Amino acid sequence: MYKKPIKNVKKATSINWKKWLLIITGLILLFPLIRFLMRQFAKFKEVQTEISNNTNYQQNHNPIIAQNKADKITVRKDVQQVAKKLAHDLGTKYSDQNSWFDWIDPRGWTENDKAVADALIYQRNNYSLLKKLYNQVYTNNRSLTDDIFALLDTDELKRVQAKLNLN
Repeated sequence: MYKKPIKNVKKATSINWKKWLLIITGLILLFPLIRFLMRQFAKFKEVQTEISNNTNYQQNHNPIIAQNKADKITVRKDVQQVAKKLAHDLGTKYSDQNSWFDWIDPRGWTENDKAVADALIYQRNNYSLLKKLYNQVYTNNRSLTDDIFALLDTDELKRVQAKLNLN
């Protein structure tokens, strides 16, 4: 018995060019879309963080809420007062008003570096509590360590660093 050869059989090794071209085109178009979505997600996170910071800042203007937040961190009134005094003496308490004209407030122009250094050295065992209070209650999510390095004079900074590890 003689079998007729089949004429229209494709080889198993042949490549479906249309399929691969469609996949490559889809990937080329998909990457910018993914990058766009990732940027939008990052912007959304920034906006959410800014909104929560502003909400916390507005809540901290109410003395009862601010005191409750401070009491949740520590009930020691001396540590709370030192953290409040640090925000005042560094001038950051008045520069976080969330307005473009907060630089006009003269209370933010002056710094009392000696008082800041003395308070940090005196309360060196409570530095983690001071950082937390400074960040969450008395300023608008500012870092105490960054503010010390940026705003303190070099002589006072050396004096503080000799007594306290600012990490």
